[in-house]
This record gives sequence, C-alpha cells and structure tokens, in this order.
Amino acid sequence: MRILVAEDHRILLESISMLLSSIDGIEVVGKYTNGRQVLTALEVEKGIDLVVSDLQMPVMGGIELTLQIRAHFPDVKICLLTVADQPEAIKEALRAGADGYVLKSAEREDLETALKTICEGRKFYSDAVLMQLAHDPVQELNPAVDKPQKITITQRELEVLKLIAQEFSGTQIAEKLFISPTTVETHRKHLMQKLGTQTTIGLVKYAIKFQLI
Repeated sequence: MRILVAEDHRILLESISMLLSSIDGIEVVGKYTNGRQVLTALEVEKGIDLVVSDLQMPVMGGIELTLQIRAHFPDVKICLLTVADQPEAIKEALRAGADGYVLKSAEREDLETALKTICEGRKFYSDAVLMQLAHDPVQELNPAVDKPQKITITQRELEVLKLIAQEFSGTQIAEKLFISPTTVETHRKHLMQKLGTQTTIGLVKYAIKFQLI
C-alpha cells in the first residue's frame, strides 16, 4: 500500500509518517504540508493507493483536497486524520467523498484497521465519529417515527442495517447474506421508509441511537 501523507505541523507530519511506515504492507512515498503539494505529487508519482490528510491546512485543506482527488484521481483513496469532531465537519467530509474519517485521538489499531478497510474498497469512520453523528442535534430522522417502539424492523432488515453501518456495499451485503443485490436494495428502501430518512447517515444514526448495532 503506497501512501502520501499531508499534515501542516511538521512534527506531527514526521510522527504520523513514522507510525504509518511501521505498519506491515505500508510504504510512505511522500510527506507534504498542504493539499496542493499532494496534488502535484499525484501528477508525478504513479501507483499511489491512499492519501492520509489533515482536515485544516494552509493553501489547500482536506475537504478541497478530497474533492480534487475524487475529480482527477478517482482510483486514489483518501482518509482524513483530524482533531475536528464536529458533526458538520464530518458530514462535509462525507459529502466531499472521503473514504475514511479518523480522529487523531484514535488508537494505532484503529488507524491500521481504517487504512486496511479503505484499501479493501470500503469506507471507514471510527466509532467516535459515528457517535458524533448519532448525537448531532440536527436530526435527519422523522420525529414522527423517531422511537424504536413505533417501528417494526425484521431480522433480515436488522442484518442489512448492521452491514450498511459497517460500510459494506450492496454487492458485499448480498454475498454475506446469500441474497441478491436487488433484495438488498429493497431492504434498504424499506428501512429508509420506516425510519423516515433518505440517507445512509440517517440509517446509521438511528442504529447507533437505539443501540441496534
């Protein structure tokens, strides 16, 4: 796994790079202090699998870098490693297309799991990040159905909900549950209807809030 690291604080940049380099299978190819430098490096360095970036940096921060990578280097994954735990910052990163969002307070094992999960083609948001979304006062759920006792979720729907919350794709969920991708999407639609949300974040927030996962 070939990685570029972006962090504007040089001591942290060196520390993060050393930590990542100590993980089996990871090679830190370049270290940069802003997103613009990362984009320049991606033009030159081929075969980069992943960018690990801070959220707030001068010249170009993590959100803009994410948007640029999605637009110009769609095969490159990006994980934001940051102290920003505000729900709005997290949701902005999700909308931009970040593959992962990990807080700098996370354990080494969490970061290692995040990188491996992302490179397997799935998204990763640490437990602390999901809890921030779950406790976001700006509710995405329909207040009329925002109580578990008012909703009947089947065992199969619960299984699908748990896998959705773990960021498995529809195809991967189908394989795990031995059902068709079409059936997975039907369960997803039913869950969204029952829970009164139109987004995956809404499903995850509900699942965490009522301890379904």
